[in-house]
Amino acid sequence: MEKTTLSAQVCNYLLNFIDKRQLIPGMEVPSEMQLIDTLGVSRGVIREAFRSLSTLGILEISSGKRPRVDTCKPAAMETIFRNAMATQQISAQQILDVRCALEMGCAEQAAQCGSAEDFFTLRQQMKMLRHVFGDHEQFIIQDSLFHLQISKASGNPLYSLMIEALRTPLANSISAGLDARDASPGYESIIQLHQHIVDAICDRDPAAAKLAVARHFASATQALQDAAFRSGTAPQN
Repeated sequence: MEKTTLSAQVCNYLLNFIDKRQLIPGMEVPSEMQLIDTLGVSRGVIREAFRSLSTLGILEISSGKRPRVDTCKPAAMETIFRNAMATQQISAQQILDVRCALEMGCAEQAAQCGSAEDFFTLRQQMKMLRHVFGDHEQFIIQDSLFHLQISKASGNPLYSLMIEALRTPLANSISAGLDARDASPGYESIIQLHQHIVDAICDRDPAAAKLAVARHFASATQALQDAAFRSGTAPQN
């Protein structure tokens, strides 16, 4: 068999091992020597499998230590979406459309399931957005934390994974959208749109939360279109 095929088989063995043993993040998987003895493959094949699973965020690998089950991270999905955008297989608008659908559900669930502590943190994050208003770089960072806090309040970790993975490839587009709004009297509406989301969630009004998110993304879509028009990259009718 080819080396790549052997490496894939080792990956499948480890995935099945994690599943059958019901391992959780932080628990160890078999060492290199154990896998060599069990599977009869070379050290290079084992290390290739470890690297593959580390790239996918399944294993945490540290020098001198046995690999451990890693916590879920969005890195692998971020890479896929970023590459898909770079190769023009998907567009910024398509990512925004998916994010809108996800975040409407996320906000609805946050309004229903969020705790008083979640709502306090969300209000504090809203204050940070106001504080950094006008500083695009800091605003993008705090806006990311804002949306992640909503996903945390939803109680569903998949929202956090998907929202972060879909957001990262849009970093340049988000910055361009903010630049586009600099020239618009509606720039300050960005803060108002975020505040409406906070108010609806903290009032435990799922329907209003969904609507507020929809309006937020409608505004973001318009900003992207404005940025594309100004840069001369808007699609021609």
